[in-house]
Amino acid sequence: MQIRHGDVLLVRVAPAERKGDSTTDRLLAEGEGHNHGHVIDGDVEVFRNGDDRFHTHYVEVKTEAMLKHVLIDRGSWTGEHTDIVVPPGTYRVIKQREYDPYEQKVREVKD
Repeated sequence: MQIRHGDVLLVRVAPAERKGDSTTDRLLAEGEGHNHGHVIDGDVEVFRNGDDRFHTHYVEVKTEAMLKHVLIDRGSWTGEHTDIVVPPGTYRVIKQREYDPYEQKVREVKD
């Protein structure tokens, strides 16, 4: 199962694949303006993965949760992406990337 929310992709994985340090921060990815981001809300445990700038977190969703796009300083909806229901399970969080053939490099997609 995969869930796309703007420039963030959640990919369901086996619980044994989860790694990283537990954090209370529910911000999964910041936008380029640094005042909006993708936040997971609900009975979840978030694990930071520092190994890769595109694969940023793991999320253990214990009961149905909501993935939201909010203004970080206010916590209010940005109006860009509607909330998405995330079913229980373990997910790897991946920031979308694109290949620039002119610069011949991979870069983050700016949402």
